[in-house]
Amino acid sequence: MNRLLLFLLWATLASAAGCSAGSTCRHLTGAALGTTYSIITCNNNNNNNDTLQDEVVELMQRVEKSLSIYDKASIISKVNRNEDVALDGYFIECFEVARQVSKQTGGAFDISGSPLYAAWGFGANEHLTPPSRQQIDSLKQLCGMSKLSIVNGHLVKSDPRVQLNANAVAKGYAVDVVARFLEGKNITSYMVEIGGEVRCGSVKPNGAKWTIGIDSPRDGNFTPGADLASILEISDRAVATSGSYRRFYMSGAEKIPHIINPATGCPARNSLLSATVAAGSCAAADAYATAFMVMGVDSAKALLDRDSELEGFLIFSEQQQLRTYATPKFKDWLIKK
Repeated sequence: MNRLLLFLLWATLASAAGCSAGSTCRHLTGAALGTTYSIITCNNNNNNNDTLQDEVVELMQRVEKSLSIYDKASIISKVNRNEDVALDGYFIECFEVARQVSKQTGGAFDISGSPLYAAWGFGANEHLTPPSRQQIDSLKQLCGMSKLSIVNGHLVKSDPRVQLNANAVAKGYAVDVVARFLEGKNITSYMVEIGGEVRCGSVKPNGAKWTIGIDSPRDGNFTPGADLASILEISDRAVATSGSYRRFYMSGAEKIPHIINPATGCPARNSLLSATVAAGSCAAADAYATAFMVMGVDSAKALLDRDSELEGFLIFSEQQQLRTYATPKFKDWLIKK
């Protein structure tokens, strides 16, 4: 599942990073994980570390080799083919995040929904033909995190037909992997963005927080940053946004969005247009944002109210008007409301 992009605001590297005398800032950009990445790092030792970008790219490639359904040689692809493959640390850690979020959301987030995603045209082989009701009912029987467990470093399925798709959490997880790597190099002031999922370290060298924009979820807003709904300033947080207004196809007069409700087996349809979640890890923010799109406004609000580890910003339709809801702390971060 492709994720909605959070548009990162910077005019120049110096202004974005807030570099000051005695500090070194770098802006790394490129392509990885089937998308683009943009990373700003700041430190105070004037060490440019010429190998940093190569090391970061290698890390992202390792995550891809573990969790990409588009790589036939990846661990997740081998798991889907029921090959006897040992899981690596990336797979196990990401799987545990997915399992926890699935539990907390009553199954609204489910990486075992791969057969359903593929049937609706959002798997490794995309197509524009919706499945029949009979197909949906049959494939729903193959979904459910309860059908999966990790035993001695291997994934065990209660039904060999169960298949995984971790796209709704993998990019966020890759952000966490890169962020931890930077922190291991004593780079604590950074912003890591992969495919729109973001994690920010400590404040910039000049003491300012990192600035992130949230796109307006209106139909036709295909260019990240062209139309912003809100702007926030944060540090020491991860942020991810999910929505259904960019990735979809038309089947006759019907719009088929890419986010699938595991309970119904059909695309999620409710008044929620965009969900932005801030959490301690980007993997969790990524997964919860997707789950909220399935759950709808009221259930998303209820979960945000009872989970002190999450903050959120919801954009929804009410009486043909765009409305917003922000948790109190998230509201404090907004500089454009």
